[in-house]
Amino acid sequence: MLAVGLTAALSLEAEASRPHRKVRRPKKASVGTMRTPGIPKDAPSAYKTALGKASVKLDKKNLKKLPSDLIDPDSPDAPIQTLRYLRRQVQAQDFFECRSSSPAPTSSDCNTVIDQVYASQQSLVVAGGSCLLFQFNTCWGFFCALCEQLATSTDFIGNQLGSVESLCVESGQVGTIVGEDPPQFDVGFVYRGQGLPTYDVC
Repeated sequence: MLAVGLTAALSLEAEASRPHRKVRRPKKASVGTMRTPGIPKDAPSAYKTALGKASVKLDKKNLKKLPSDLIDPDSPDAPIQTLRYLRRQVQAQDFFECRSSSPAPTSSDCNTVIDQVYASQQSLVVAGGSCLLFQFNTCWGFFCALCEQLATSTDFIGNQLGSVESLCVESGQVGTIVGEDPPQFDVGFVYRGQGLPTYDVC
């Protein structure tokens, strides 16, 4: 029984295949203009970014709690905030869903998207009900503000896309992470040209 539990723990740990960067979680943004994400100067020519809208309404009852080691808390500014950091990590209401897709995006294409999102090194504003798109061949990454305008970073988006890639894309699926703490967001991967998902969490 102990061996089974140890195997399960190691399996869960392996899901975080790409180390997360220290980030701030999205914050409500009352000012700021939404712009198309930048493209790194060394990006592959097929890598594109765009603005979009979610069009596929999905039921939040299918969401599962995101493993705690994949939840990004607000990074502490000083050692005295360590307890607050750990408490937020446990309490953040982040969920995920993997869905079948035929065809499905390739893991290599989605990893290229993640690399370029990280390389962008941008702070971004996303209007409520709007999405950012990160596209490469078969794989379209997205980040949507579900309820209100928010501010985030490409490092935060890259972390979440890395988790979706390891939880879903590696298994031949598409997937989404949903943050239910205000300001609510969803982020993930779909196959090229598919509609972007949205959940009623406002």
